[in-house]
Amino acid sequence: MTAQKTSIIEWVDIGVAGLEDFIPGIPKGDAILVRGEPGTGKTIVCLQFLYKGAKNGEKCLYITTEETPESIMRTGGELWSDFPQLVSNGMIKLVNMSISAEYANDYGLLEKAEAMTIAEKGFATQPGATRIVIDSLSSLDQRLSNSDEFREVFMKLLLETKQQGSTVLLTAEGIPLTPDITEYLVDHLVYLDYRKQDTEWTRVFILRKSRSVPLKPQILKLYIEKGGLSVEETPFALNPVWFQSKI
Repeated sequence: MTAQKTSIIEWVDIGVAGLEDFIPGIPKGDAILVRGEPGTGKTIVCLQFLYKGAKNGEKCLYITTEETPESIMRTGGELWSDFPQLVSNGMIKLVNMSISAEYANDYGLLEKAEAMTIAEKGFATQPGATRIVIDSLSSLDQRLSNSDEFREVFMKLLLETKQQGSTVLLTAEGIPLTPDITEYLVDHLVYLDYRKQDTEWTRVFILRKSRSVPLKPQILKLYIEKGGLSVEETPFALNPVWFQSKI
């Protein structure tokens, strides 16, 4: 049975097929952090989130600090044949903050002010964007010439998207043993992971934290296929991902 929606909150469908059977959506204007190891589907979640919005007529923005725009275009085009058209007609704008872009530092390192200037120019390329992706925070953290400034840059980016009323999806590498500032400040936290049952490995989707969303805690089986991601209830028990204090 599809989760019942209420009229109090304006819900956003993040585009993951089958997720509507478990939650009514994400409240508009909230911040979502997706964490996971390489290959678990983080970038595809980002693309699917924006693709869903663009198909609904929403303006979307993808700020990439890791993959090049060419790589993102290639992946999006493999998933949906009309993805390149959504980029070319401006429904989805790509902002390049990957190491392939031009920076003041020859090695691609970023000063705090430069990072914020690029991000602000990126926001300006898509006025009124209702969906924004920042992929990934981990790469941005590693690229700052002074890693102590990451907290300030992260909070500024989060504040910018909140002030715009945009729903923002951010990614980060790995699942930490203890929560960090990013996990405390976002409204929703998703873990993508691999789990083994007997001899079978499967991807899993775990909504670890969600404000204002009626949530029955469970681990969902995650599929990556042409057309994007989908989830379903797992037919077998899987050990959940908890912080070290809960293991």
